[in-house]
Amino acid sequence: MSGQQGQVEVRAVSEGERLAWLRSVARTFLDPAVITEEGLRHRSPSWEGHRLTGAFDGDRVVGTYRSWDAPLPVPGGAGHGVLADHVSAVTVAPTHRRRGLLTRMITADLRAARERGVPLAYLVAGEAPIYGRFGFGAAVGTQSLQVRAPAPLQHVPAGAEDVVVELVEDADLRPEAPALHASVAAGSPGAVARTQRWWDVALGLDPAPGEDTKQRRTALLARDAAGAAVGVARYRAQEQWAGMRHDSTVEVTDLFAATPAAQAALWQHLVSMDVVDTVRLTDRPLDDPLPELLHDRRRALPAEASDQFWARLLDVPAALAARGWLGPPGACVLEVHDALGLAGGRWRLELAGGRVEASATADEPDVTCDVGALSAAYLGQTPLVALAAAGRVRGEAPAVAQLSAQLAWQPTTWPSHTGF
Repeated sequence: MSGQQGQVEVRAVSEGERLAWLRSVARTFLDPAVITEEGLRHRSPSWEGHRLTGAFDGDRVVGTYRSWDAPLPVPGGAGHGVLADHVSAVTVAPTHRRRGLLTRMITADLRAARERGVPLAYLVAGEAPIYGRFGFGAAVGTQSLQVRAPAPLQHVPAGAEDVVVELVEDADLRPEAPALHASVAAGSPGAVARTQRWWDVALGLDPAPGEDTKQRRTALLARDAAGAAVGVARYRAQEQWAGMRHDSTVEVTDLFAATPAAQAALWQHLVSMDVVDTVRLTDRPLDDPLPELLHDRRRALPAEASDQFWARLLDVPAALAARGWLGPPGACVLEVHDALGLAGGRWRLELAGGRVEASATADEPDVTCDVGALSAAYLGQTPLVALAAAGRVRGEAPAVAQLSAQLAWQPTTWPSHTGF
C-alpha cells in the first residue's frame, strides 16, 4: 500500500524499518517495555507471511498496521471455515490523529483482501467505536467468571470419572497441547489458530528478552481412559496469608477440552484446590457451562463481560455459503448496505439441508441491514433480532426472526486469547 497525504506516506515497511515500526506500536499502546534489536529478532519470526504497513512522516513512523491471511472456523463444525484477513497492531500516533491515516491503511487492506478473494476480515478491537465505521461488527463476546472456592460440582457429564488429571509444568504441554487445541478450535466458530511459534513463546520454551521466567504458569493435562490428551488448563496462583488465614487466588488463563467430561474434570480440580479461596477464569464463552455444573451456581458469577473479536464480511455470498446453518428451511431476500462499496448487494437466500445458496436478485428485500450488522451475526453468537431491536436491521418481524434463527449456532465461540 502506498500513497501521499501532505508529508505522510503510507507504505509497506522495509526490513530496516521494523524496529522503528515496533517501537511505534509499543508507544501508542502505552507499553512501557524498551524495544531492543534483540526483542525485534525475537518477535520477527511471528510475522512470517504477514503484511506490515507504516505511516511515515519523513523518517518517523506515526502509524502502524499488520495483517495476514489464515483460516478461520465458521459455524458448521470441523471442516467449515473461510480464509480471513486477520488484522492487528493498528495504531496512529497521538500527534497525527484525525488526518485520515487509519482510513487509508484499513480501506486499502480490506480492498486488497477482497481482490484476493478473501471473504472476511477479523480483529480484536482496542477501541470499539472505531471499527464500526469500516463495516466491522462485534461477533464474539467473552466473560470472566469469579468462583468462591471450594465449589463442589453436582452435575457431572458422563465419562468424567474416567478422566485422569495430571499436574504438569508448562513445557510438558508442548508435545500434545498444540494438536489438541487445533482440534478443539476447528469446531469453534471464530477461534483463532495458534502457531507453533505461539506455543514455544507461551510455554516459556523461547522466552522474550527480559521476561521473568520464574513466574511461569502451572498446568493441568487431562487424559481419557486410553491415555489420550483431552484437556488442558493453565493457571497462576497468587498466594496471600494474614493472621494464619489464607486468601489466595488462582487465575485460570487458558482452558480447553475435547469433551464435556474432560472440561468438567478440569473444573473439578480447579475449584477444589486446598488453600484457594477464589478462582478467576478469564476469556470464557458467554454460555460457559461451569455455573450449571456446580451444586451452588452462585459460587460462579460473571466478573465482567465484553466483546472480543470483530468480523467484517467482504464477500457476502461466499461467506454465507461457507458456513453451516441450523435454522429452519426457508427463503428470504437480503439487502446489505456497505459504505465502503465492498460487500453490498441484494441476494435471495435459499436454505435447505443445512446449506444456503445466495443468488443476486432485484426482488424487494425482506430483510435489510448494514454490513456491520450482518458481520456481527455471521458467527452465530449475536442474534439478528437483537440488532433489529437496535434499529440496525429492518424488515417484517417474521422474516427477521426466521433469518436470525437460521444464523444462530451452538455452541458459541470459545474466545481464548491467542496473542492476536
